[in-house]
Amino acid sequence: MFECQYCHKKFKSEKTIMVHVCEPKRRYMNKNEKYSRLAFYAFNRFYELTQATGKPIDFDMFAKSKFYLGFTKFGKHIMNINAINPEEFVDFVIQNSVKLDKWTSDAVYNTYVQELNRKESADRAVERSILLMQKWGEEYERPFNKFFKEVSKPLAIHYIKSGRISPWVIFNCDNGAELVDSFSDSELVLINDYLEPNFWTRKFNARTEDVQFVKMILKKAGI
Repeated sequence: MFECQYCHKKFKSEKTIMVHVCEPKRRYMNKNEKYSRLAFYAFNRFYELTQATGKPIDFDMFAKSKFYLGFTKFGKHIMNINAINPEEFVDFVIQNSVKLDKWTSDAVYNTYVQELNRKESADRAVERSILLMQKWGEEYERPFNKFFKEVSKPLAIHYIKSGRISPWVIFNCDNGAELVDSFSDSELVLINDYLEPNFWTRKFNARTEDVQFVKMILKKAGI
């Protein structure tokens, strides 16, 4: 008899056990998939931040956990939405006591993006936004500094809602402001919660040195 090391089911032939795939075995087979590694990271982080047991967490514990499916669903979600700073997103849902079954909610990620935009340093926001523009330029074979003039409105809305382009950049260059002005009322409804003009006006008034720094970088880049 041949016994599966994962589920302990017994088989009469080696050929049969070779093609056998049970749920425990499948979990180990997918151990190195990106979504599984993200899920395991989140599982580890959850125990680190909430349990304080001091015990090391290994994949065996994760694979046998009743929360395995919930965490792997979250790992796939992170990949599907191409989440910004996944490690910070993991900490966000844990530290805000979001229930596991809500971690894949659009509303939760939207709140995360809004908080990220608000708290992010000016230099990090500019760096991240310019990297996005460069990626756009490569994909569409256009100079990256033509981003605000040539990006399609649907794509611009997606970038704003997903936090890919920071208000630090949008509001501190003429081309960014012109793009916002070109949106229709219905389009502005979609992005207003992410742009938060009143909040950013107050922040820029309080952080004049950062504003000048951002404007200088954008001017040098021709944006």
